[in-house]
Amino acid sequence: MNFTIDRNSFLKPLGHIYSVVERRNTIPILSNVLIETNSSKISLTATDMDMDIVEVIGCIVHQQGKATLSAHTLYDIVRKIPDGGEIKIELLDLNVEVSAGKSKFILPTLPVDDYPVMTEIEKGSEFFLESADLISLIDNTKFAISSEETRYYLNGIFLHVPEDNKQKLRAVATDGHRLAQAEVPLPEGAESIPGIIVPRKAVGEIRKLADGIEGKVKIIVSNTKAKFIFPNSILTTKLIDGSFPDYQRVIPKGNLNKLVVSNLEFSKAVDRVSTVSMEKSRAIKLSLNKNLLSLNVNTHDLGNAFEELEIQYDDQNLEIGFNSKYLLDISSQIQGKNIEILLSDSASPALITDPDQDGVIFVLMPMRV
Repeated sequence: MNFTIDRNSFLKPLGHIYSVVERRNTIPILSNVLIETNSSKISLTATDMDMDIVEVIGCIVHQQGKATLSAHTLYDIVRKIPDGGEIKIELLDLNVEVSAGKSKFILPTLPVDDYPVMTEIEKGSEFFLESADLISLIDNTKFAISSEETRYYLNGIFLHVPEDNKQKLRAVATDGHRLAQAEVPLPEGAESIPGIIVPRKAVGEIRKLADGIEGKVKIIVSNTKAKFIFPNSILTTKLIDGSFPDYQRVIPKGNLNKLVVSNLEFSKAVDRVSTVSMEKSRAIKLSLNKNLLSLNVNTHDLGNAFEELEIQYDDQNLEIGFNSKYLLDISSQIQGKNIEILLSDSASPALITDPDQDGVIFVLMPMRV
């Protein structure tokens, strides 16, 4: 194996590979990237046994072959080589020589035959999804994915065709404190997909791969795996084996107290007032009167903060508490000028919507303050 490649075109795909590989592995070869060459391209493969990613890059191939070497070491070397540099990589017996300009590195390899291969995805539903729609589904929901390991079935995004609207492809995530839902028009071929839970780590990698991609992404879905095929990348992931809860039951239906406020002004006010909130609870109290919103934080150790905002509100006076970080997470996904918050009472969850995005809703549980 012997090839020459431009540093800039090598770095980004190597970054994708780098983030899939776990730094600490009980199986040493899982820390490595598998590099294979053909006549004019190289492919980079990484796996953690739950997910694998393959990146293809054009380059000048002098001699075909394959080798495995440390993904993190190779990424660090390439990252530190000057912008626009040319890198030569050559297999020499049991080592790989990486050279660029006057720099040279000799890296150990592990046997290619020992590199694990994930079993191929069984035949499933195939469809194409616009990359912009894939990004929208992920960005509007991923922040609500749970990190609680005991409820492992919440550790991902639930992708499905909802019973109440079979013309949509819907993504839902929740951690029990907040829920995020987004949907896009149902792509042709996705009508019969099973409801699947895509793990958090895979969601993050898919989002990186979709960045800057125009056009459609091919998606293949079975009961146990999903494959996402991009122009120069393929990501295959195992799915979470579990049942996503009936999220429809927690979406409020009777919230009649409607607050409309500039999203930018609201998020900045929440951010300012929460400066003195306790790190653990991040509690903030919202007090609503006619066309006026008061934000209040009162802590024993850090002090108090208070701010008022003019709003559109003509319903009953109401006080309710929320986690300010959760409010900011939601407001960061609002694309329109205004944010709409529908409330019932101080003990019931809030329904938050974006007037400029159909099918995007957020549910936030209240706090005692």
